Amino acid sequence: MDWQSIQQTIQNCRRCEAESVAYLRVPCEEKRKPTYEPIRPIRLYFVSVAPPGGGAYFWDETNRDAVREGLFTALRKPVGAAIDSCRQFRDMQFFLTPAVKCPSAKSNRDYRPSRLAIRHCANFLYEELLASEPKRILALGMVPFNSLCSIFHIDAPKKVAEFRKRTWWVKLGATKIPLSGTYFPGNNRHKGFPAIVQDIDRMLRLSPKDDDA
Repeated sequence: MDWQSIQQTIQNCRRCEAESVAYLRVPCEEKRKPTYEPIRPIRLYFVSVAPPGGGAYFWDETNRDAVREGLFTALRKPVGAAIDSCRQFRDMQFFLTPAVKCPSAKSNRDYRPSRLAIRHCANFLYEELLASEPKRILALGMVPFNSLCSIFHIDAPKKVAEFRKRTWWVKLGATKIPLSGTYFPGNNRHKGFPAIVQDIDRMLRLSPKDDDA
């Protein structure tokens, strides 16, 4: 499927609403999505958790967003340049989409998506990856990493401190590409933030392999 068709399919999906999936709030209006299409092949594809129910959102630059600011800060050293906008982020062949496509909230606050919500959205994420042709994939936190493990049938450690040290080679199209995970970048005060910089740098040093390699 092409990128726009995938986004329209996501927009039309109301499966979690029909099945009353816990914590998932399917928007009545247009769902949040990337402002731009990816420039293929993607240099490094980041997978986040879920879009927030309101307020700041990675691709919406009308408001400050902690995930966007944290990730742009983490990228500065590995790429050797400051990234100041989502357009520049995309033009440098980086991209980001959430593992779960609708907000997950409890008591009007963002909440970890349920396993069923992750499962329902897994095929959407996989189609986005296929359409984007990434050279590398990096999950930002435990939930997106678990989603990728489910998609690619990976048996991995459960803690970020453990799985961030490892790399898995997964088949995507005709190539095998490196996949790993790191900490959530939305809070640069936590002790794991310097590790995000290290993990991005480590991933950018790896190259895809032929499928028979």
